[in-house]
Amino acid sequence: MRSTTVTQNTRKRLLELAVARMGRAQAASRLAVPVVVLDDWLLERTPMPDPKLVALVNLLDETNH
Repeated sequence: MRSTTVTQNTRKRLLELAVARMGRAQAASRLAVPVVVLDDWLLERTPMPDPKLVALVNLLDETNH
């Protein structure tokens, strides 16, 4: 159970970083999801699929300043 919590927390922190860098609308657009889905992930209402995690990591790598 602990590793699941760590994984969820890490995903949430990565999403928060993307939103801080480009805003909710742009982050959602770049991840090809509606803003409401991004919000669900941020609020941990639904889990982020693994393929979207990979896309998020790539996006953060592209926007690293």
